Amino acid sequence: MDIRLIVTVPVVAYFTVLGLFAVAQSTVGATFTEGQPAFLLVVGLLGPLLAFALIWLKNYVYGAPVLVATLVPNAWFVCYFFLVHDNPANVFAASGDGAAAYLASVVGVVANSIILAGVGCWLWYRESPQFRDAVDRIVRPPTSEN
Repeated sequence: MDIRLIVTVPVVAYFTVLGLFAVAQSTVGATFTEGQPAFLLVVGLLGPLLAFALIWLKNYVYGAPVLVATLVPNAWFVCYFFLVHDNPANVFAASGDGAAAYLASVVGVVANSIILAGVGCWLWYRESPQFRDAVDRIVRPPTSEN
């Protein structure tokens, strides 16, 4: 099976949940603070889209690390600013008909970011001997001979 197809399923799920997040956010009328839209656009949308394009071009050397490097901070950012931090876009400050959908979409974005970052790590481990060696040295350190 083509590796790109394995990566495509969680990518499509991630972008679907991201679209649901945008719809739910507009439904509850939550307003973003200054840097939130820019961060979400660059790190949450354009970064994974670039990584996905690189992966589809079979450039796994850059595609997998870009996928991991954008989705881990995205998961942290969405979790912190939409679930913990007190700001107008916090899910617990939202009210109205779409409040439950907004909460579910935020949790979905975080969960899908983590899942997709895990898929990126798997692809990076599979395709990069240097990354595989670094991970293997951490997991199974070489025995020291003294």
